[in-house]
Amino acid sequence: MRFQLRFLVPFVAAFGILLGWTAALGQTVPAKTESAPQDIVEQLAPLGVPPASLALKPAERAGVIRSLVAAKSGSDCRRTQLIDYLLALLGYQYERNRNELLQVWHGCVVNDFDHGCGEDTADLLMRLYERGHKEILRPLLAGYRYSDGALAEGLGTFYSEQLERNPQDFVSALAAFFPKQQRNICRMAGETDGGGMGSETEHKVLASLKAIGGEIATRCARGVRAGNQDADSANSDLPAEPRKK
Repeated sequence: MRFQLRFLVPFVAAFGILLGWTAALGQTVPAKTESAPQDIVEQLAPLGVPPASLALKPAERAGVIRSLVAAKSGSDCRRTQLIDYLLALLGYQYERNRNELLQVWHGCVVNDFDHGCGEDTADLLMRLYERGHKEILRPLLAGYRYSDGALAEGLGTFYSEQLERNPQDFVSALAAFFPKQQRNICRMAGETDGGGMGSETEHKVLASLKAIGGEIATRCARGVRAGNQDADSANSDLPAEPRKK
């Protein structure tokens, strides 16, 4: 019996040490937890920057659309607009999602009401236009009336780029506006972001407008010249930058 006790003592001691290690490990090593799934909007548009396109496999598309539709619930105005854009980009109920963006745009810019609209809304619509949705150009041109600050700079740059790249589409869209409005829109294009078109771009645009011909194109050319001159005059009043040593 005494022999058996002496024989068991080492095993009891070893077992106690093992229990101590286990307890120590339990106190210092946290349990492994699964990370929360990434928000679908953040995943598709990191930091809120809308993508120009979405390359999804057919099997992924349906799940992404369901997640975006669900994400709309409880979203603020800006996030809802981004979701509308992403859904339109995916071709899901395009007209409905485009119209929701246009409704915000019309309410806050064209009618001078503030419903969460601004340069971000304009950017989303511009991106859809550049994806080939030409029907969006006319509402974007209508936004010239109440734009200022960053929105005016963004629209002016967009107008200038479209006059250079797609002058015929631009002139055709201008036909929906009164003569004075046409000139003001083209004047904004000439001003661009406040820095003017630049002589090379202005020459190209004016040549394109001359080739198109007609009263609208001629009126637009006058507006472009006036806007570019306004920008040049405004910039000439700025103090010269110091020379770099």
